[in-house]
Amino acid sequence: MAVHPERFDHQGPQTHSSDAAAAASPAPGLTLTHVACCVCGAEDCVPVGIGEDFEYRTSLDTFIAMRCRECGLIYLDPRPTPTELPRIYPPNYHAFDFSAERFGFVYRVRRSLEARRVLQWCRGLRDDARILDVGCGDGFHLRLLRDFGRPGWTLEGVDASDRAVDAARRAGLTVHHGTIEQLGLTAASYDLVLLIATIEHVDDPAGVLRAVRRLLKPGGRVVIVTDNTATLDFAMFGGRHWGGYHFPRHFNLFSRTTLTRLGGVAELDVESVETVMSPVNWVYSVRNTLVDWHAPSWIVERFSLRSPVALAVFTLVDTAHQIAGSGALLRAVLRRPMTGSATNGATNEATSRAARGAATDTPDMSAAAASRRSSAPQSAASAARTLFAHITHFATALRHG
Repeated sequence: MAVHPERFDHQGPQTHSSDAAAAASPAPGLTLTHVACCVCGAEDCVPVGIGEDFEYRTSLDTFIAMRCRECGLIYLDPRPTPTELPRIYPPNYHAFDFSAERFGFVYRVRRSLEARRVLQWCRGLRDDARILDVGCGDGFHLRLLRDFGRPGWTLEGVDASDRAVDAARRAGLTVHHGTIEQLGLTAASYDLVLLIATIEHVDDPAGVLRAVRRLLKPGGRVVIVTDNTATLDFAMFGGRHWGGYHFPRHFNLFSRTTLTRLGGVAELDVESVETVMSPVNWVYSVRNTLVDWHAPSWIVERFSLRSPVALAVFTLVDTAHQIAGSGALLRAVLRRPMTGSATNGATNEATSRAARGAATDTPDMSAAAASRRSSAPQSAASAARTLFAHITHFATALRHG
């Protein structure tokens, strides 16, 4: 039976005395629109979470996260219309200015860790490779590639935000203003495309991946990093406060199963879908809970992107979950087939697994998870080395201020 989200009340919550200033002149409600599942097209869904914009308070609306009963995708329905994007991404949005001046110690640690990650994704690229970062924000990852990558690489970005594009261009980066679907970039000209914390923000992920497929050279690959719904933090906080909801900016949220299926829809070969450690959703789940409970601001501010203690603690927590194959993020590597559609055995098998596992949507249901369990000693050793590296980076950064 289909659930119709319009039956839910989307009015703002009751305000308390601590919200008196905001309540004096509340922001008008956002213009919202209803959507179907972007993976399978079904409109049969059930609510799994109801929350607010706990982070930026861009409106007093209440938002609903729905789970598709056909494929298991979690998506925001109803969601803001395109005309509301400038409002839900305010000038102080963190991705517009993730800098050492603004984030200090946390920026230095993340820069070091992310540099290692992004260079791993670039393994095997030629000295003259072309790399495109879609949804590049202020160009954080492009700057890492410029500073630590090969000098012959051609680096470009795409972002729809005026503010983000301006920030990236001031840093000397080549960034195209617009969306990947609308820009007339040269087909079959890129060796690697990055979608880092981007796919969850877009209204039509399959359309974005089709546009990426057109831009990739035959055999070129795209790396997707996004939130993982098959995690303990989602199980604990998914009813309202989960940091991965990022209400109302995350439109579509994936598991291994649904992300694999999305790759098949876009006719890309699914090379791998793995989990990645991240403390951010843990930190913001706690922060959202405190905000909703009207905790004192000095406590709330202990849980943010500027809080090295909270980030360090939950780095250890999520590393433990990463050992078990359920880290907070997903990293998918998809590849444009050398010829024709994505019809090789690996993709067919992955898409078949996605269809079989859609009802439960848990990491243990896939053959990939079984493979990880069979190689648990190696995975545990790798995760232990990663944990040691993280601790070393934190200690080094502390010593150097």
